[in-house]
Amino acid sequence: MPLGDYGHMLEIYSAVILWFFSSVPAQFIPGRTGAGLLILNGFTFYMKNHQAHGKKQWYCSSRDVHGCRADVITYKGIYYLPSHRTGSMVLIFKDNKYWINNRYQNTINWTCRDRKRLGCNSCVQTTVEGRYIKHKGFHNHDDNYTKYNFND
Repeated sequence: MPLGDYGHMLEIYSAVILWFFSSVPAQFIPGRTGAGLLILNGFTFYMKNHQAHGKKQWYCSSRDVHGCRADVITYKGIYYLPSHRTGSMVLIFKDNKYWINNRYQNTINWTCRDRKRLGCNSCVQTTVEGRYIKHKGFHNHDDNYTKYNFND
């Protein structure tokens, strides 16, 4: 079933929320005007603005043509995109998905997507700014992330 213009948006959103230690790193290349481009998962993003503390916001290069609303925020090698299904954050860490479990002071605790279904005890902790703190536990299943199952 063809997805039309929405297919592009689904693929963009499938890129990742948090791209950290991934097998396909983001690349920075010079653009046509000399400004940098971000290439993430095969999609290109233009610089939108610089934010505080070294953060940069990027927007999809197909925004004008296809109306794609995907944005990426980079922070020292970490990348964010909103989930279009729920609007909540999803963390991709070493090819596995994590949902937000709770927030405590300036940290976010993430648990493996398969915690309830398979009893997986893997969890990750980040700061609210997105910096990696630590990883605990082990997965009792195969990797659960591909760009094709982002919203599962």
